[in-house]
Amino acid sequence: MKIVFDTYGNGEDIPVLGYLINRKMMKYLNRESMAAIVALGKLHEITAIDTDIPCYYATGMLEYEDYGLDDIMAASRDADGHFSPRLFIDKGIAAVSPLNQFKVLQNMPLSFASINFGLTGDNAVLYSSAGSLLLQALCAPGDGPVLIGAGKAYRDSSVACGFAQVERKELAGSPWLDSGDEAVEMFRQWARGLEP
Repeated sequence: MKIVFDTYGNGEDIPVLGYLINRKMMKYLNRESMAAIVALGKLHEITAIDTDIPCYYATGMLEYEDYGLDDIMAASRDADGHFSPRLFIDKGIAAVSPLNQFKVLQNMPLSFASINFGLTGDNAVLYSSAGSLLLQALCAPGDGPVLIGAGKAYRDSSVACGFAQVERKELAGSPWLDSGDEAVEMFRQWARGLEP
């Protein structure tokens, strides 16, 4: 198993520009997507990864990331503080960046990482559990290695993300197969050198 796992604290810079093939993509990225691109980039530095490798990613349970939604709601309230559909249309919706949709969808970290590194193999985004991520990897087409990843953006805006290139035999007896714990916690354990 080859693994990269990183964590970034609240407000800590994520060095994504060093790994972006197209810097224009930066405006679409949230912190988890940035961390995913960096982790996959670091994995590329330590091992060769075929572009047609099956790749699966588990995103963590949603906690929080501020996309200015409070400002949108504030602009949509009348003088008495009540929501106004007219104000929402005239002022609130104008505050919604069309780029927000790329930052809130759960499949964006894997999508942007795949685009950035030219991955074309079978792929899927799963919600949260380590067991489901490993089962998906074990059921991947072919018999070669599989690329798996997991990430999470926390309420305090810290982020954790990892990617690993694994052989299926490494996953077959894993105690994580029966786990409902978030996959990002499995990566945290693996990064500490604990048993897969």
